[in-house]
Amino acid sequence: MNGRLDFGECLLDDFGDTQRVGGAPFNVACHLWSLGSNVRFISRLGKDPSGARIRNHLQLWPDARAILQEDATLPTGRVLVHDLGHGEHRFEILPHQAYDAIQYDKPLVDATRNQSFWLYHGTLALRENGPSRNTWRQLASRANWRFVDINLRAGNWEKNTLEEFLTGASILKCNHEELALLGKEFCLQGADLADTMAALGQRFAVAEILVTAGAQGAAYWDGRSLHQHPAVPVQIRDTVGAGDAFSAGWIYARLQGRAFTESLRLASQLAAQVCALSGALPSNPKEFYCKLD
Repeated sequence: MNGRLDFGECLLDDFGDTQRVGGAPFNVACHLWSLGSNVRFISRLGKDPSGARIRNHLQLWPDARAILQEDATLPTGRVLVHDLGHGEHRFEILPHQAYDAIQYDKPLVDATRNQSFWLYHGTLALRENGPSRNTWRQLASRANWRFVDINLRAGNWEKNTLEEFLTGASILKCNHEELALLGKEFCLQGADLADTMAALGQRFAVAEILVTAGAQGAAYWDGRSLHQHPAVPVQIRDTVGAGDAFSAGWIYARLQGRAFTESLRLASQLAAQVCALSGALPSNPKEFYCKLD
């Protein structure tokens, strides 16, 4: 595969007293850049101070490659983060943000012309029936490998469109709560975890599935059987971005040609290290990533 595309939201997580750059696809891209993977991030920002802040923040990653469109009308994405205590948070997703309007414009067309590529994307930037969803359809129809990292925030997804996003994915990643919700919505509950993941894979023609479950670890279904990995012990500061780190760790390991057992281990380790941070990304990347093995 020649190209590696990471498509979706880039936004500010607003904690009230502080703001941090985030968004699952952006977090995944930053981890992959720091680990040495050549991936191109695609999103859209507002023509506002928040958008300028994100562009300046990208300078922390010298190897960053990004197509960041600018929207003169819609604001740069923002999510209100409410602290629930014990390292848990509730996310209030604001509507009609710049990342909802990613265009299939000339720079993006040129960047993907005459080459094969794999595509990472979530579902949040596809919530509205508009430009981002149309651009995703263009990219997904041409991608020869697709990693779908779902984000089922209340009020930001619909059953019929979710089915479109999942169908034919190379890899689907979700957490255990999202797996239960998918099982309920599509009547896929199985006798156990393996049965449920197999039913999900068969229902949407998904080749492989990853499920994260916090302190209960992670599971991988390879199309035939279930494999599990325990959580890596860590002193949790907060869990923001842990799932994104898991996805990035898995992708990085697989791109290196590591076996699924090693990929699960590295993904779990990276997720645990992020749980020890305040926020989704390290302030000292060099020190942070050297701890991975």
